Amino acid sequence: MSDKTNQFAGECYCGKVTVTVCGSPVVQGYCHCRSCRKWHAAPVNAWSLWRSRDVVIVGETRTATLGGRSNRISCTACGGGFANSFPSRNALVVYPMTLADSEFNFAPQFHIHYSERVLDFSDGLPKFSVWHQNEDGTSGELISDTGTTGWCVKA
Repeated sequence: MSDKTNQFAGECYCGKVTVTVCGSPVVQGYCHCRSCRKWHAAPVNAWSLWRSRDVVIVGETRTATLGGRSNRISCTACGGGFANSFPSRNALVVYPMTLADSEFNFAPQFHIHYSERVLDFSDGLPKFSVWHQNEDGTSGELISDTGTTGWCVKA
């Protein structure tokens, strides 16, 4: 781990797998892609991207690899998902709620795959249609805000 001064710890649902992150995430946001929605059984996924060297996972895990771009990591005991690795980028997504009992501050910077959303958000954050390999993780193709207040189910 490169920065032990800013360390946050969390665990899976049952607590048999622990996750420790150090420093600051590279970037944070919300994902609306179908894959994330299915994996989390939720309409949107909150994520924080960390350099692989800044994440330590201890415990028995299993990995689900679909499409070859990322590896979803979960606990073998409870099945609770807590991370997603991107080997080609030398990075890991740690789901912020995994770190919820620490002092970690989730501060999303944008939405990705917003064109696949099932909920509209009017939170003032930029909304990008897809995820590409730009340095900040976005495509640069903005989707204009819907102007809704709060959020509502997309028809």
